Amino acid sequence: MNNPDWNLQVKIKGGRSDTGAHHRAIEVARQLLAAGKWPDCLNTLIVIHDPYELHRRLQQSGPGVYHPAQNVTVYPAVHELQAGRDYEIAPMSESFKALHSL
Repeated sequence: MNNPDWNLQVKIKGGRSDTGAHHRAIEVARQLLAAGKWPDCLNTLIVIHDPYELHRRLQQSGPGVYHPAQNVTVYPAVHELQAGRDYEIAPMSESFKALHSL
């Protein structure tokens, strides 16, 4: 399975938007991908709402399960995250794909 371009395809909405927030957003996106909640990851962007809060909630939800294919530990609460409330998936425009050679 090919991975998305984490730096280009993971965006932040709400909460802090510093480097730490982006790293947490990528971690949440990796968990969502491993859990099957980001199905068309090569052709879409994912927007993580308030990554610091989501990351904290996920880690406090109990012991996680390691997914070697994505090299990520998936915590139980990731299965409860809701599209539209906790994250959004948006199509990539053709100009975005062309600009970034995706």
